[in-house]
Amino acid sequence: MILQTYTIVALIGLSALGVSLLAAAFWRPPSESLSAPDSWKKYRFGFTTYALIFVAFDMEMIFMYPWAVVFAEIGLKAFLDMLVFIALLSGGIAYAWGMGGLKWE
Repeated sequence: MILQTYTIVALIGLSALGVSLLAAAFWRPPSESLSAPDSWKKYRFGFTTYALIFVAFDMEMIFMYPWAVVFAEIGLKAFLDMLVFIALLSGGIAYAWGMGGLKWE
């Protein structure tokens, strides 16, 4: 029973990989540069960096409060889980910092 479940997951994964490789094989980069209209020239595409920083800090606070409440009951496993979680979020913050998202303008 479990083998059949994993077989379905594997087939879906292989199908997704095949479609991705097929799309990559037929993709051609644009040969000419596109010019943006004046309305788009005013838009700052750096917003995604600020959104990444917000999500990283927001998710950290949302999950750390309940974790702190049950930390004493769970023990070392809870500590290690939170350590991995904070490491992942710190990676996102470091990426945003590298892109210049933490510079004051």
